[in-house]
Amino acid sequence: MTADIKVIRAGQMYRYYLRETVVGDGRRPARTALREAQEQAGVPAGRWMGRGLVVLGLTPGQEVTEAQLRNLFGERGRHPYADRIEADLLAKDASPKKAFKAGVLGRRVTVTGVDFVFRPQPTIYLLWALGDEETRRVIEAAHERAIERVLEWIEDEVAVIRYGKDGIYRVRPSRCGAPAGPPPIPSGATRRTRRSCLSSTRSARGPR
Repeated sequence: MTADIKVIRAGQMYRYYLRETVVGDGRRPARTALREAQEQAGVPAGRWMGRGLVVLGLTPGQEVTEAQLRNLFGERGRHPYADRIEADLLAKDASPKKAFKAGVLGRRVTVTGVDFVFRPQPTIYLLWALGDEETRRVIEAAHERAIERVLEWIEDEVAVIRYGKDGIYRVRPSRCGAPAGPPPIPSGATRRTRRSCLSSTRSARGPR
């Protein structure tokens, strides 16, 4: 398996990911709700992955919503449930400034995440194309498991939180979380087995 890696900037979430990637690299019709556009394209919804989702009030396998993507990646690093957090505090007579700040994860930044695009080796594509349906299901399941293992390795060995002036201090996060997918349109081996996983660069303090 290979992985392409690129940085996600806040503006890209609107111009590219929420218009194309979320519907299997197609073109999302204007003024069409995310889930409706995915159903029209025959693309399943993206799902959250990672062992650190509990810190954000998310669970593995939970469907990724447009609001969560917009907040976490398109709004310079807000909590996936920032809208709910802000509304709850405003209902309790908190100031608008305090309510907004409560939904921000650390400093607001331009770079909001990293996009990992996972692809099997070309020979796997060929095996998928020539195999029967059972063979294809096995390949897809193995590919999903390989992606999970890579994300676990990133959590355990790669991810680092930098803090202090110029990021001179470093600490390992306990766990990470990422919205994965959606799986591209099932019209061929390349589209069926390629997977885009957006990993946030933001951090949140977990319960002690």
